[in-house]
Amino acid sequence: MAPIPAAGDPKWPTKNGHQERPYVIGWGKIKDPSATRHGQEIGVASAYDGHNVDVGRIVADSTWHHWFDINLTGIAASPSPYAGFDATAAGQAALKKIDAYFLNCGVWLAPPDKQAAMRNFGWWSILWTDRIVELPIDAPIWFIGEQAIDALGRRASRCTRESWIFDFPIFKEKIPHWEWPMLFERFQLISLPFEHFVAGGILRQLMQEVGSQNAKNRFPEKAPKDEILERAMRVGIDEGLSALSKQLQSETSLISKLVEKKFRLPAGTCG
Repeated sequence: MAPIPAAGDPKWPTKNGHQERPYVIGWGKIKDPSATRHGQEIGVASAYDGHNVDVGRIVADSTWHHWFDINLTGIAASPSPYAGFDATAAGQAALKKIDAYFLNCGVWLAPPDKQAAMRNFGWWSILWTDRIVELPIDAPIWFIGEQAIDALGRRASRCTRESWIFDFPIFKEKIPHWEWPMLFERFQLISLPFEHFVAGGILRQLMQEVGSQNAKNRFPEKAPKDEILERAMRVGIDEGLSALSKQLQSETSLISKLVEKKFRLPAGTCG
């Protein structure tokens, strides 16, 4: 497991008073019946997101041999000792999970410029699909975001999809990642739909700037330059957060009136 950072240690830097810490991201149980701690749950993988403090990321696995030899090929009596995972349907299913884990580690460890390139490709890959082209530009921003989330989710894992929506400097400046737990723990009954509004703002702006909603655009032969995409995304994030603020203000006012009226709708809100 990764060591716990000590305050003031330059190897584990701080940014704006925040010190990023490693977290256990995978758990497993000791299966060996002869082991002293048989059945005990232990951490098997941890991660450190150094990008939040302008350094690299780390993944720490509980043992190096997970990445070598029979742990990758598997063991089978026939047709050869090297058939392993490929020899059975169950083995092939296990190998797919290993493949996914390795791929996720590689994607997550990529440096910021590679992360940005993958994010830009992800958004561009959905922009001219039939589903998005047919999406009305004047649809509610949360609905546009819902379509974006689903479309991105067909191309990437949930965590990668979320990073494609939230991992922008402009968003981190407005709501730093480390403030999220403090923000959400204060709302026990309300779920703040950041993802839908931010994704909706990004997609709507891309549709207008480099997508089919711009009358000057034709079906593209290649993607626009990254700086063009990123500029549109930054504007979209701002618009999404602004729309969310207005929606929350409107609904907060209605909730206050609803409580005052003992949960009877105020006059003029029906029909």
